[in-house]
Amino acid sequence: MTVPMALLMVLFGLDFGRVFLGWVALNSAAREAANYAAMNPTAWTIPYNYAVQSEYARLVQTEASSINCDLESPVSSPIFSSGTSLGGPAKVELTCSFGLITPIISWILGNAIPVSADSAFPVRSGQIEGVPLDPTSMPSAGSSPAPSDAVAPTDSPEPTGTVAPSGSAGPAMSPTPPPRPTTVPTPTPSPTPATCTVPSLLNIKTNAASPKWLTAGFTSAVIFSPLAPPNYRIAWQSLTVGTTQLCTLGITVRSRAP
Repeated sequence: MTVPMALLMVLFGLDFGRVFLGWVALNSAAREAANYAAMNPTAWTIPYNYAVQSEYARLVQTEASSINCDLESPVSSPIFSSGTSLGGPAKVELTCSFGLITPIISWILGNAIPVSADSAFPVRSGQIEGVPLDPTSMPSAGSSPAPSDAVAPTDSPEPTGTVAPSGSAGPAMSPTPPPRPTTVPTPTPSPTPATCTVPSLLNIKTNAASPKWLTAGFTSAVIFSPLAPPNYRIAWQSLTVGTTQLCTLGITVRSRAP
């Protein structure tokens, strides 16, 4: 009676180990896919980049080929819940089915057990919200518009003349007019970049960090490490509280100090 029970426990341990190792490998595939999607966020928006999408599917299938798992086909596309702007999360969710070899366990739980894994990485390329994509649309340092009241120079000099002395037979000439004053344009000062004061995001939940950051006047996104949700209390921020920074600068927050 003990031999069948011992064999059953051994087979159950083998199945549990196979599923656990497969789950670890599936998490690695999800992390690699999310990292690749974060570096190519625009491949899944119009116009689609099918070469990047094909490489994304190949990375997932190659990583999952070493485990006894039937991966879903086609591979699920990454999810950009906050859009493809810089700092937004690129999330990948993978699901596959593991076949069991233990007879009794497979009769109870089914011949295939669905196992899922997910991972997310912040987008590391793209446009920051509030910053123009075309640099020519922003005023360059030291540039000033052409003054509207500038006087165009003339190519021909003003006519000069002399006054004929009295008693002479020559025709009388009008006196030379005084020179016209030249208007000198006033140089336009270069615009000063807007600056904002860094607020304290410490000891607050991640879901309240972005509204507080935008209220302070900053236009860039808050980068969470690890990504939220799940929400957690912030213990570290990359910018010092109370310092003056450019309003287009981003900030990174963490659940613990690095």
